Amino acid sequence: MRSLLSPGRLLFLLLTVTLLVLAPGCDDDPKKTCTGDTCPCPGGAVFFPEFGCLSDGFTDNDRPYDWYLTQMGTGPAEGSNCGPTSTAMALRWHDEAQTVPVATIRETITPGETGWWYTNHIEQALSTWNTPFRILHAPDETAVLDALDRGSVLLLCITMGLITRADDPGETFFDRFYDYDSGHFLIVKGHIGDGQWLIVHDPNNWFGDYYDDARLEPMGRDRYYRTSEVLASMQVWWPYFFEIGISDGKSTRHIPIGRSGP
Repeated sequence: MRSLLSPGRLLFLLLTVTLLVLAPGCDDDPKKTCTGDTCPCPGGAVFFPEFGCLSDGFTDNDRPYDWYLTQMGTGPAEGSNCGPTSTAMALRWHDEAQTVPVATIRETITPGETGWWYTNHIEQALSTWNTPFRILHAPDETAVLDALDRGSVLLLCITMGLITRADDPGETFFDRFYDYDSGHFLIVKGHIGDGQWLIVHDPNNWFGDYYDDARLEPMGRDRYYRTSEVLASMQVWWPYFFEIGISDGKSTRHIPIGRSGP
């Protein structure tokens, strides 16, 4: 009996099956080349690089639009612009329409200056652009994790010297991806691994800090830093944090000022 499929149809079916077999699964794609369209996670789970498809054990207060920013290319003070850049991310996270250039934020708050920012500059900038916030003490990791579980993102002032540096940063999303090891501002947007890791947007991203040659995937976006190390860093540098999006809470009057760098 003759086959109902022509040789051309048989070849097409064979190629289709082969592509389906070879197509990357979520857990096989550590570099995020597999998107939600080409590799949907089952049952409403969410894909995280190097974790795979997860349905629990994480909080990620992301937005459906890209709000990550790098301080590279932000003007004459780009080497000191971790504070203004983190502020710009906070503005954009709170309100998609708040696409204020980093250079504009710096020049508005500290006109003519190119040095490090202090936490009072962050306060002034958030207030200037009507972004609600409060400053909370972080005696332990619970305060940080609870704030993230409330749906907020956090702006931290820490020292990077206590954050483990990855041996090969371009091959992993875990740990610090650069040599700089002093004071720094960054954004924490979630936690993963049952609270063992914080998901951060780190603005200290430069020309060599990309996963791809086209420089479309910055290492500073969605990076994982150990919760224990971030908390230890906060304790020795500035044991408080900005919770973005909430305007009530503790008074900021008696909280000491922190500085991004030496």
